[in-house]
Amino acid sequence: MNIFCLNIERLVPALIVAIAALTAPPSHAAPLQPPRVEPPMATPPDGVTDLRSLERWQAETRARLRKMLGIPAERVPLAPEKRGELEWDGIVVEKWVITSEPGSRIPGVLYRPKDPPGPMPAIVLTFGHGGSKSQWQYNFAGQLFARLGLACLAMDPIGEEERHREGKLGTRAHDPKPVSDRADQAGRLIMGKLVFDTMRGVDFLETRADIDHDRIGISGNSLGGAKASWMAALEPRIKMAIVSGWAYHDATLRSKYCTMLPNQRMREQLTWPEFALLAPPHCALMIMNGDADVIIDRDGDGSAWAGTREVGRQVEQMCRRIGVEPTVRAWFEATGGHRPYFVYREALEWIHEHLGTPGMTLQQIRDLPTINSGDYCDAHGIHLEALYGIPLHQRGATLPDLGLRPIPREKMSCLKPGELGTPEFTIEGWLEQIEQR
Repeated sequence: MNIFCLNIERLVPALIVAIAALTAPPSHAAPLQPPRVEPPMATPPDGVTDLRSLERWQAETRARLRKMLGIPAERVPLAPEKRGELEWDGIVVEKWVITSEPGSRIPGVLYRPKDPPGPMPAIVLTFGHGGSKSQWQYNFAGQLFARLGLACLAMDPIGEEERHREGKLGTRAHDPKPVSDRADQAGRLIMGKLVFDTMRGVDFLETRADIDHDRIGISGNSLGGAKASWMAALEPRIKMAIVSGWAYHDATLRSKYCTMLPNQRMREQLTWPEFALLAPPHCALMIMNGDADVIIDRDGDGSAWAGTREVGRQVEQMCRRIGVEPTVRAWFEATGGHRPYFVYREALEWIHEHLGTPGMTLQQIRDLPTINSGDYCDAHGIHLEALYGIPLHQRGATLPDLGLRPIPREKMSCLKPGELGTPEFTIEGWLEQIEQR
């Protein structure tokens, strides 16, 4: 046998072992990861290619959604009645009653600076389940926004406080299934009523010379966040929206009747990114949540928040493809639960950027001291509901500390003796009215 061939035969097994040793990963190395797959590019709705076609699609879609909610096409005179005002720590709180629709009137308060230098930007507050104008977090927000130099309108939602037949707080009277069914059978959804009343609040702001009509925003938490999302989608007069404590995700299809039913019907027509696309470019939308909020993310697996982040990403991509400014942001507090994020400093910065804060510079906002909400509530004798009064939720929030004092509920009462519980101020009276039409 040829010596060269013999040597090759001996070398081949050794070479195979050496090559295998060189190419094998070390025993301590992490397993190879699959290549990262970029998420697909978001595609705008059919036919939407530029600002003009976007606005046409938005107008057509809004019309369908307004009809689905049962929002009245015609509006009666507001017939606003001023019921007094009070001064409180350098701000003024005006008390008003306005007409929403035949047989349905709204009591509310307007917080404002005592001596505004000119027409003020304004925010309409929308409340969560059981919330009303005297609840602590909205009382806090109204005073806070007034300190920033804005006007802030806070109106009792139907079924709460002065719109409850016994004047009770925290009733959630609009939510029971029989109430939802009666409204639906009359061609109205409860969410449609809540949104329409909020639109009437914007109508009221536009009657005032001391309000800058081009700088009106909406801000809400929990159910109020849901209302704010609908206002951002349906009301072109809104220039800024803060949707706090709410998800752009199918988790909300398993919520209470007032939110579940409209969202189910909306989803028959639109995706969540398409619903959010109804806001830009006229409305700068900020979605604020805690990534440990299991009140909204009911499965507790983070899917509602991952989906909401994805909605923000897709809306930004669609806006860029259309050629409009993507004024949508999803913000999350790590390990935060169901908290009033709409009064966080990050929310105030968003307000400053998109509405203006005549009473405070951006740097002053960023330099504001903070206080734990549990400490604030304890210091002022505020009782928190058992569900929310834990560190994960409201007790764990971080509030700007301007030394605000809660305004007692009785000082914010708008109704005259004898008006409380009358049909024009109750949900029962409203249901009777719409069933007769």
